[in-house]
Amino acid sequence: MEPENFMTRPAVSRKLTPGGLRQRGFGLLVDTREALDTVIVGGGIIGAALFHELADRGARVCLIEQDRVGLGTTAWSGGIVRCYHDDPVLVERAIQGLTFFRSFAEQTGTRAEFIETGFLYIPHPSRHEQARSLTDRIAQSFPAQLLSSSDLDRKFGHLLSGPAEYAVWEPHAGYLDATQVTRALVRSAVRKGGRLLEGVRVDGLNRVEGRVRGVRGSTGVIAADAVVLAVGAHTPRLLDSWGISHDVWAQAIQVELRGVDSPPTDHPAYMDDVCSINGRPDPDSAGMLLGHPTGHRIDGAIERTAIDPDQSELAVTAGRRRFSWVEGSVSLGGFRAAECYAPEGRGRVAWVPEEAGLMLATGFNGGGFKLAPWAAGQAARLLAG
Repeated sequence: MEPENFMTRPAVSRKLTPGGLRQRGFGLLVDTREALDTVIVGGGIIGAALFHELADRGARVCLIEQDRVGLGTTAWSGGIVRCYHDDPVLVERAIQGLTFFRSFAEQTGTRAEFIETGFLYIPHPSRHEQARSLTDRIAQSFPAQLLSSSDLDRKFGHLLSGPAEYAVWEPHAGYLDATQVTRALVRSAVRKGGRLLEGVRVDGLNRVEGRVRGVRGSTGVIAADAVVLAVGAHTPRLLDSWGISHDVWAQAIQVELRGVDSPPTDHPAYMDDVCSINGRPDPDSAGMLLGHPTGHRIDGAIERTAIDPDQSELAVTAGRRRFSWVEGSVSLGGFRAAECYAPEGRGRVAWVPEEAGLMLATGFNGGGFKLAPWAAGQAARLLAG
């Protein structure tokens, strides 16, 4: 069935309870005492994708963000969308993501530019057969090819500083502006009947007869049948403060911005499991983004911090092993933020045990943007069940 166009969707009328608390969200006046199906806490890409999914299904849903939507960790995301992962489960989920983002306007009624750079993945040599199998699976949905060493040298040799045994090439992959996409999803959801509260802080859960029935915030109680926490790196500390056990943690992420004398015009987005680097071109600076895992867990409050020079040196050293342009590049700064991590790297989209009515949608280990469409669909299925 074709997605319903929001321009032709009938308006949903709502009765405002006299004396009910009202907040403006994108110009829409809402009543937070009106019965809701779901409250989503967190206006990053995961929360926005679920907000859009539920509104599209006709649910009574409210998104709460303590700042402005898309200005948390999502604002620092490279927005890369590709299919290959060294995990068949994540491949299936990522295929859903690329399908959604390549048809974003048709899915949402709102435009967001998809920059098709292609995606180059260099797996560890010990994973050759796994890579072949997963590439064949991707090729059933999108063009994908396992490049031999000679193929790789012929196509990307002018970029590489050293050989690789093989690589996976996805020509239809690319990236989007993560903040633009997040706000576009929210605008579309509001047009379809969703309610947005920005600048509203959530202080705790509202429990009724042993079940979570909404949240308590800076504007009072907002009642709902279920609550979904999509607060990213803030998740562990928030759950700790509420006495709820979990297995997720916050971890620092850092990306370098490197200036190059003659930026390559055909550079793909990339990930290299041999050198542990990832990144893409950055058109705003005419430079290149270069990421390298920090391994640094964050135990306290999540705060904006300057980039770590030692981490920058590690990233550049690793980058020199793969790309020739890294040698001679200069620092244009970079970005350091935090993300929520979980064991196995598959994320947490699930009900919280022993907390009826509370769901988590987090723990994507820095890869939540491309998996947001799957996460939204999975959360919606669980809520419907």
